[in-house]
Order: sequence, then C-alpha cells, then structure tokens
Amino acid sequence: MVRVFRLAVASVFFVSMLTVGSLAATNVHGSVTITLTPSVQSPQFLGTSIGWIAFVHNGLQAHAYDYQFALTRNGQTQIVKDFSLNNTLTWVPYAVEGTYQVTVTVRDITQLPYISYAPVSVQYVILPWVTAPGGSAVHSTSHPLVALFSGPPCQSGHSLLVRFHKTGSSVSSTTNSVACSQSSANFYVAGMLPSTQYLMHWEESGPNFFFAGSDLPFLTGPVSSEYPPTHFQVNVPPTQHDADYPVVLHALPPTSIAHWPTATDLSGNIIWYYPGELWTTRMEAGGGLFSFPDDLTFSEYDLVGNEILETNVRRINEQLVAKGYRIIDDFNFHETRRLPNGNILLLGSTDLVSTQYQGGTQQNPVDIIGDMILVLDHNLQLVWAWDAFLHEDLNRLATMNDTCKVGQGGCPRFNSRFTQANDWLHTNSAQLTSDGNIIISQRSQDFVLKVNYQNGHGDGKIIWRMGPYGDFTLLNPPNMSCGDPKVFPWFTHQHDAAFQAFNKLGQGAMTVFDDGNLRYVQCNNNQNSRGMVLLVSEPNRTVYLTTLADLGAFSGALGSADLLPSASGIYASFGNGALTNGQNQESQSTEVDLNGKIVYQLQSDSSAYRIYRMPNLYSPTTP
Repeated sequence: MVRVFRLAVASVFFVSMLTVGSLAATNVHGSVTITLTPSVQSPQFLGTSIGWIAFVHNGLQAHAYDYQFALTRNGQTQIVKDFSLNNTLTWVPYAVEGTYQVTVTVRDITQLPYISYAPVSVQYVILPWVTAPGGSAVHSTSHPLVALFSGPPCQSGHSLLVRFHKTGSSVSSTTNSVACSQSSANFYVAGMLPSTQYLMHWEESGPNFFFAGSDLPFLTGPVSSEYPPTHFQVNVPPTQHDADYPVVLHALPPTSIAHWPTATDLSGNIIWYYPGELWTTRMEAGGGLFSFPDDLTFSEYDLVGNEILETNVRRINEQLVAKGYRIIDDFNFHETRRLPNGNILLLGSTDLVSTQYQGGTQQNPVDIIGDMILVLDHNLQLVWAWDAFLHEDLNRLATMNDTCKVGQGGCPRFNSRFTQANDWLHTNSAQLTSDGNIIISQRSQDFVLKVNYQNGHGDGKIIWRMGPYGDFTLLNPPNMSCGDPKVFPWFTHQHDAAFQAFNKLGQGAMTVFDDGNLRYVQCNNNQNSRGMVLLVSEPNRTVYLTTLADLGAFSGALGSADLLPSASGIYASFGNGALTNGQNQESQSTEVDLNGKIVYQLQSDSSAYRIYRMPNLYSPTTP
C-alpha cells in the first residue's frame, strides 16, 4: 500500500527564489515562454522548505494570467494550489521521500474562453533521514513545539506511529499511525510543553506483532515571543477519567484583540499553537487544520503551520457557473470537513436581491443572504453543490429578524448596493451522516436540516427539519416557566449540531450547543446557554433529551459540542464561545456528565469559535 504523501504550499515567497537554477523548466508557446524555478536545487531532505516561482515571459501587454500548482509521486497527482493570480509556491514535504514532479499550469484569463498553456514540470528528489531497518531520527522544525520524527521502512500490512512523553513522566501520547511501506515513516510530533525535554520512539504493530524503537531525546523551544498574551484559568479541576482527553483545542478567532489558535493541556498550559491569527474550523484526523486565512481563500495547514492545500472563491465560482449554479460572494467560514472518500465538505455564502420576499418591494428591494453546500474532490474540484435558495422557503424570515451590516463580525460579503442584508440562514455546521446525507445547522432559522445528498447523487431536497415548530416531537420536554412552550425546550441559534459515532447511548446520539438567543429574549434575558445530548429517532421523528445542561453563562454567538466516552462513563464537552465580561470576550470549555453536572471547566480570556477536547492533536472526537 502506498502511503499518502503530505504536501505543503504557501503564498510566502523569498528573494532567494529569484535565482534561476539548473532545475528550471521552460516551455515555449509561440512567443510566450513559461519557466518554473525552485529556490534550492534537488535533492533535499524531508522537511526542507522549497520555494517555486513561475514566470510568463513575452506575454501580451495588459494580459492577466493565473497559475495552478500540482505534485506527482508514483503516478499519484495532487493539486495543491488551484488556479490563482499568485505565481509562487512554498512546498515543505515531510512525510514521504522519493522523486516528485512539480507542475505548474498557466492560463491567460484576460477574456473568455481562457487560453491554457501546456503544463511545465520539474523533477525533484526528496531524501529520507532514515534508511536502515530499525533506525530513527528527530529534527527540529520552524515551530518550537513541533518535532519532525523519522522512523524506518517497515513490514507491509503493519502500521507505525510515534509515542512521546516528558522525560521522567510515565504519561505518554501518540501521533496518528501510518501504513508501513518500503519508504521511511515521518511524523510531525506535536502536543508538547515549551522548553521541556521529551523522549520519543516509533512503534510498529501488526497481527500478533509489536516492536518499538529506541527513545530519542527532543528539547522543545520557548513559545514564540510574538504569541499574543492569552490566559487560561481552571474553574473546575479535571478528574481521573479526563486523562482520556488531555488536549483542549481552542479555535481562537481573529478579533480586535489578537489571539492565535491554541491547544492546551487540562491545566491551561500551552502545548501547541498555529503561528499567527487564523480563523479555523476543526482539526482533521492526522493533524491537518482547515481554515480560511481570508473570506476568499480556503486552505489546509499542517501542524507546523505550512499550507498544504489552497483554493479560492474565484476558482470555485468558475466551476459553479460551468455546472449551472449561482456564484458565491465568499466562503462561509463556519465549516469544513474531509469526508471518508477524501472529498472536502465546506460552505459558501451567496445573496439574492428580492422585491417580493422578506419585506422587499419594487420600490425598496432587500438583499437576502443564503448559503450553499460545496463538495470538492481531493484535487479541490467541485463535484456537488446545494443552493438554499432553490430548496428553502423564502417567505420564512429569520426567527429573530437577524441582519448583517457591511463589515459586521461573523457576516459574509453581500451585494455592494446595500448597507444591510437579511441574515436569513447563517449556516454554521455541516456533517455527512451515516446514511450518506448531510445535516446542517442554521442559526438564524433555529433549525437543523437534513439534506438529500446520497453520497453525491442526491437531489438536495430537505428530508427533515429539527427545532421549534419543526418535524420532530420532543418526548421529554423540560419544565419551563417562561417563553413559548414550542421554543423553550428546543435549541435556538445553535451551533455545531452533529451525530456521534459512539452510540452506547442508543442509535442517533446527537450533540448540540444551544446558544439559546430566542429563549434568552423570551425569558427576559435571564437564561444561560445549554449543552444538549439528544437521542434522535428519524423513522419516528422523535427526540429524547438525554442531557440538557445549564452551562452557567450565556453565549450569544459561537459554540461547539463533542462527546467524551470513557471507561468510567460518558461525558460531553461544550465550547461556550462568546461570554461577555464588561468589554472583554471570554470563552469556557465546559464538561458535564449526562445528568448535566459540570465536572470540568477551563476558561480563556478570548472568545473561541469552537473548543474541542481531544485525546491528542491527531484524533478529533467529533466524527
């Protein structure tokens, strides 16, 4: 089995790349010449940062060009940066050595139809650090808390991972495992305290087989001097079962006060961070981090902070138009997921000027913001899309008449002729379900919807709606003393609705963070946000509330939920993401038992889009 190779790409570029080396490739197309040049000559060892620049020589004056970069190894090709105006690439291969082919494809996009030139390719050799059976090596990276560990080739059918622990401690953690091959096995090791000595070794396992390599020492560096001051405080200490989920991942968003996405241990000590401000959605299996460096760009980064994949709104719109869809204004940066088949699920934001819906007239039209579901293949090419304007009732207003203003936080772009638009849906999570469909959470509608996806063959029809006045009956509504009895028991303005794979609770276990905005207003601003664990019977259209936890504070926006099964019981963790304390925004990671009792809480002095408890940085708890 060929191990999947990880690739890194970025728009960062250096003066050294202006030097044309002997590896530069050149293609001539009439008077136009295209060159592709690396910053350092082949071969280089794993973990080396290699810059690339593509030039169009003798192009026509005032013509515009875009560039797509791809990498090929052993016949497998991966587009790492789809067509954009940026002609540079930074590639940091760290996982698998070998001979790669780096390719740029250039198009003249001055007018339609675009002119595509023949691709230009360069062969490049990446060398392993370890070649001998049983060998290993560890090297530092540009990130002070991340090591590059290299293990040996190993037996086909087996797997290899890295186990690491603080010197003198018996508590260890592991990386993800990779399938053995004739190539070396390489890992970014992350989840370590700063300025601390660690020991790490590889472990090979297979049927009736286990063997471990020798421990190698690694000293982490200090936290970057540029890391913005962020403080974490334990309000309720952890207990023994929490050792199963010792990592707290805080998706701290860019705000008026700078914060970086950060992982801490249960005591609030920093064990990892992304080196800069970044809007992140979730950590993927293996340590990839999906993100939106800006509203018009979608990227994936590795644990060091190197960009792995990149596409953009302009390129997605080109494909949407080709398939007969409306275009998006920008990405809806609330969700991204890698699906089991390697496809990528994300959201787009689009708008519609209306003269008949939601208060619009011929004299005074309104702009309505809607959402699209986008599914890309592993090469970032659009394979399926869903447009809410084609499937939802435009007569149904947002339950709290939510609006967006130009530049308002949490709002996408919309028609430039308007200073305000109706925030009709505000989709903030999406998940592929076990039956091959997709559920989405729509904050402004107070609904979780199920969309007919059928693993890419669905027609997009809405299968059901869950929430106040939806298609489900709540079997055990809580006692209430205020508000609408059809609203109070349900989630409103919720976040991060997801079915959980762990189902000892019963089939259809779902977790939801109930911000509770509508309930809050109906109850005289005297309600807290709640953490919910639901048992959902789709055939019967019923819901049983297993857990309805008062989280002790009100979060008017943001939030997350995950389930924490352990040998001592089942717990749930919720990210109370936007607590207001005077002028300050704070967040809390709050764990509860199934009775709703708070059993652990960690507080930050920054708001957090999502906060997840994890066993390590490679294994997300929410499927």
